[in-house]
Amino acid sequence: MAKRRGNHEGGLYRRKDGLWCAQVSLNGRRLTKYGKNAAECREWIKETLARIHGGLTYSATQITLETFMRNWLESKSLSIRPLTASGYRGTAERDILPFLGKMRLQQILPTHINDLYARLKEEGRGARMIQLAHVVLHIALEQAVREGILGRNPTDAVQRPKVERTEFQILNEEQVRQFMVAAASSPYGTLFYLALATGMRKGELLGLKWTDLDADKATLHVQRQLQQLPGQRFSLVPTKTKAGRRQIKLGQETLRRLLVHKVQQESAKTDAGGQWYENDLIFSSNDDTFIDRTKVFRELRKVLKSADLPLIRFHDLRHTSISILLEMGMPVNTVQQRSGHSKASVTTDIYGHPMARSQDEAAQRIDEAINPQLQ
Repeated sequence: MAKRRGNHEGGLYRRKDGLWCAQVSLNGRRLTKYGKNAAECREWIKETLARIHGGLTYSATQITLETFMRNWLESKSLSIRPLTASGYRGTAERDILPFLGKMRLQQILPTHINDLYARLKEEGRGARMIQLAHVVLHIALEQAVREGILGRNPTDAVQRPKVERTEFQILNEEQVRQFMVAAASSPYGTLFYLALATGMRKGELLGLKWTDLDADKATLHVQRQLQQLPGQRFSLVPTKTKAGRRQIKLGQETLRRLLVHKVQQESAKTDAGGQWYENDLIFSSNDDTFIDRTKVFRELRKVLKSADLPLIRFHDLRHTSISILLEMGMPVNTVQQRSGHSKASVTTDIYGHPMARSQDEAAQRIDEAINPQLQ
């Protein structure tokens, strides 16, 4: 007569169809794992027994990905930025849970995750969206590992989807001058000028307050940005990274334009009377509330069309600014700090083409410097 398995004991046998079956008893209930070979099943028994000794309960082994992720998203929202939490939730609801939500965490294998990515691709999701699904799923399942529900994270055995970097459009120096001439009469002319002069992100520009400007030192202190959650109002939040909080030196013409803009804003404040909400924003609507981003986008398109220039995005003004600095031969570390990148390698990865052009000029200049025949 076969010996009855005691609590927290494991067993292993081979089925008639050739598959191996591993079983572990937990609180009088049986956990089962099927595998192609005995070694895989033995490893599962070892991991499962270790997790049981670490406090794993039977109910935890039955939890579905949907239940776990909803609870995880709720707790995660307390420790991350609201916009990030909203993005995680949207990715989970749209791209992960409809396909894997009903599966128990214990059942999810790397093959299921690969199938998920293939299915998302078939439905027309872009590489970046699939990569985001991978990131969110990985972070969630990593928490399940920390809680002892999973022995290992199945996403670790899946190759992260690759994203081809898209080429961005930039204006050359001549086009920039054309753009600024056309923007001279625009209500957002100073905003556009500052975007090109500093390389700041749109959210950072619209989050600037006059207290961030040190006119004596000609510097701007970047420490917050304007954000809007889906279906919610705008709000000011700290910059996403430590590198984003930075001091940016201003040229004299940039400083002059800002001070002129301040005088014009003071005049608008007087005209508005009691309808002015004192938010101290450098760029605001006529009552000192947040600028409608749609209006900025429309005005940018209007200016670009009037100057017969490519219809670039607002963010491409940042790309243009950084690219021009690199083409001028500015040190990468200086550009990195000015743009708020976390590392110089981020700058070089994104702006390889402008740096290649700078290298061409550097090669010519060093030839001129050391060749006696060119003296």
